[in-house]
Amino acid sequence: MMNADDNPIAAFGSAEEGDEPLKPYIDPSVFDTLDKKEQMDLIAPVFDAITLAGVDFDLKVQDSATGKRYTLCKNEEVVDIVSMDKNFKDKLIEAIEKNSEE
Repeated sequence: MMNADDNPIAAFGSAEEGDEPLKPYIDPSVFDTLDKKEQMDLIAPVFDAITLAGVDFDLKVQDSATGKRYTLCKNEEVVDIVSMDKNFKDKLIEAIEKNSEE
């Protein structure tokens, strides 16, 4: 189990050993369209992109009335807010790339 102080990127590096680090990011409210495995396949590349960007990006997750909301921050400033859907990975990676160039 991860603590808030743990680095999710470092923890994510051992994904082969289990999916614990990704569990907080899974949104059960969209299981009718995206099951857990599909969501993990969308979330994993976002963490890879955050790692590769090498800047202070962070993906935060919050529960809302309509499901989870994912907030991409750079240096604690909100860059993008998305919900889990089939374009989740593309939207966030595009936002990371766009904001890495600044």
